[in-house]
Amino acid sequence: MTKVLSIASFNLLRMFRERANLFFVLVFPLLIVFVIGSQFADDDDAPDVAVAGTGAFVDRSVERLEDTGAASVQRVDSSAELRDLVEDRDVVLGVAVPDDAEDALRGGAGVELTVMLGPGDGSTQVEGVVMRAFEAEAVAADVTGYLLTLTDAAADDIGEVVERTVAAGAPVEINRVLAGGADPDDEPLGIDQVAIGILLLMTFLNALTGASALIQSRQYGVSRRMVATPTSLRLIVVGEGAGRWGVGMFQAVYIMATTAVLFGVSWGNIPAAVVLLAVFAAVAAGAAMLVGAVMHNDEQAAGITVMVGLGLGALGGSMLPLDLFSGTMRTVANITPHAWANEAFVELSRRGGTLVDILPQLGVLAAFAVVLMSLAAWRLRLTLTRP
Repeated sequence: MTKVLSIASFNLLRMFRERANLFFVLVFPLLIVFVIGSQFADDDDAPDVAVAGTGAFVDRSVERLEDTGAASVQRVDSSAELRDLVEDRDVVLGVAVPDDAEDALRGGAGVELTVMLGPGDGSTQVEGVVMRAFEAEAVAADVTGYLLTLTDAAADDIGEVVERTVAAGAPVEINRVLAGGADPDDEPLGIDQVAIGILLLMTFLNALTGASALIQSRQYGVSRRMVATPTSLRLIVVGEGAGRWGVGMFQAVYIMATTAVLFGVSWGNIPAAVVLLAVFAAVAAGAAMLVGAVMHNDEQAAGITVMVGLGLGALGGSMLPLDLFSGTMRTVANITPHAWANEAFVELSRRGGTLVDILPQLGVLAAFAVVLMSLAAWRLRLTLTRP
């Protein structure tokens, strides 16, 4: 065991002696999480819109719009003030309503609303909700005007009856679900999802770069000198594998801890998350050892590891969340260990899962690790014992 730990600790020390590794291991992952996470981060504030106009119709429309929670409404006194707010980007959209809109609707005349759209996609996204609020309130005023033509009752009395009728109507309830029965409100694509993807991508990629160190050990005769000592091949293979695993595990735990402290990323059940990291790091270690045992020079290995690491990460949902994949691509993604690890982390962080809930994913990842480690050990033994 002492020899295994010596080989593993040497690999960690070797990694940190390279100053470039310090940046890619300690700084680069956090920069990616911050930059990309800020684009996906949830924004709980409703967009601001402004409304110019007075009267009962405007009051009712603004109240209906605010009840939807889709926009925060600011009342202004004039169309000129409204235009300034939109041009200065203080609001995403503005609506100018004639002050006589209520009387015009009750008289059967149409009302022209002026909608001022701000730059960007935010205005067009909220425009439909804003317009539906005003259109819904226009119906009540229209009905009131029509009834006035059929009776001699006072306008205020008819208006009150229409408003009570509208209020007494049976509500339409909308139940939003995701395919499979999950709650869509529990499925945000925020910084948590970005951090999960970056953790898996960088853990696998940096572990793979350890393949060049293994190749250099073979080229410089370090591995053969270890074989010449009273150290079995099995211990050498296990030690080299533990070294690759240590690199991956250090990277993963570091990213998990720092993103939780700096960005408030939730990793869910921490003990289960650590177990998941350990198994995924074993997969990365097996892949690194296999590349290191097969390739003949570290320059060739460097190109292969970057290409394989980025390709598997992209296909496995580490760059684009699996929720955004099509059904076919989601199925194809399951050939990568990243997809299974992503699903397990989603279960832990967003659905409150425990170790028991991610046992299927852990089983698949363990199978990946066993296969890769076995192939790597066989190839490394063959390489070290070859004349």
